[in-house]
Amino acid sequence: MSTENTDALQAAGQADSPHAAHAESVSIDSVVDVAIKHFSRSGFAETKLETIAQESGMSKRMIHYHFVDKKALYRRALTHAMQRITPPADVLNRSHAVPVEGMRRFIDAIFYRFQDNTDAVALMLRENLDPVLDQSETAALNGHSDVVLHMERLLLLGQDSGAFRPGISAEDVLLLVSSVCVFRISSHKASLALGHIKLTNQRNTEGLRRMTIDMVLGFLTSNIPDSGYASYLEAAATPAQPSTAPSDSYGIEEPELY
Repeated sequence: MSTENTDALQAAGQADSPHAAHAESVSIDSVVDVAIKHFSRSGFAETKLETIAQESGMSKRMIHYHFVDKKALYRRALTHAMQRITPPADVLNRSHAVPVEGMRRFIDAIFYRFQDNTDAVALMLRENLDPVLDQSETAALNGHSDVVLHMERLLLLGQDSGAFRPGISAEDVLLLVSSVCVFRISSHKASLALGHIKLTNQRNTEGLRRMTIDMVLGFLTSNIPDSGYASYLEAAATPAQPSTAPSDSYGIEEPELY
């Protein structure tokens, strides 16, 4: 029997031990939340499972039982981090009669998700700058289709009514929004050193929120002539797959985490 299977059986066999009730009371999600914090602040290599076990209350053996190894826990943490910055379903399913107001509220929701989940954003930044997962793994984690679809609905509504100018895609708008939101987290120390502006205090956070909304609405409603393109950005072409490739191959050239 393999060592991995032996560990799993031993972990399962602890159900009758005095520590079993406490171990079962620690949810998997709470372990993932602790992992997000430590992976985002210390990086993959420097984060120890012992640290996550101690802080979460789940034993290292049970972490192995649920997640197999540290990389699998990291993968789960990254997936959960992406979910954290995605607006909730009630926002994505909301319809608006006035496209400008709908866009305002949607941008507001995205901004707050970034603001309230700084560790999640920091973890995704780390993965972009110092990748732990390979390309196929990050492609499988890329899951913001609902956000894109809602943004596309708002844009079509606004463009059909004449409120928004043509030639702008959902990806264009999301790039603008995420750029400001990520900058607040990734560059707040540089901004304080260079411009004496503390981006993370309450006054400037509120200012950035208003700036982001006004920036997007101004971009969408300006009188800039139509360039003739459907968007400012162009998606990377999907590489041709060989005939022997599996039918579920992602074929994504450069996956983005947000």
